[in-house]
Amino acid sequence: MNPEYSKTIFLISKEPESWPDEFAIITAHNPMDLKLSDQENNFRNENLLKTLGQNAFLKLSGSSPDQSHQEASYAFISDLPKAIRIGKEYQQRAIFFIKDGNLKLIECSTGQTQELGKFIERISLNKHK
Repeated sequence: MNPEYSKTIFLISKEPESWPDEFAIITAHNPMDLKLSDQENNFRNENLLKTLGQNAFLKLSGSSPDQSHQEASYAFISDLPKAIRIGKEYQQRAIFFIKDGNLKLIECSTGQTQELGKFIERISLNKHK
């Protein structure tokens, strides 16, 4: 898995009133690290949002720390098995999963988990584009 995934920060325009105890973050961009056009990525994310439905509660961007690479994403209420299934459906190498404020990087194909610390420490406000 790309080691850059573990450095991801999350750009949000505003923080929700409260964060769910358990949720996932996913994008449909660049399946299996294949660079797609903005148009293709946007189309994929529109379909992802339809799949997530009312469970999606926040649009955000997963970003490199220097913000040179960003992917539009969604935070959605889900348990881990369902989140991994959706990640696989959208050909993602990994998803992010947050439980009790702790951020984990989960590889979709194997379920391998990497603990990344407190989710709140990875949030950057007012920079979502």
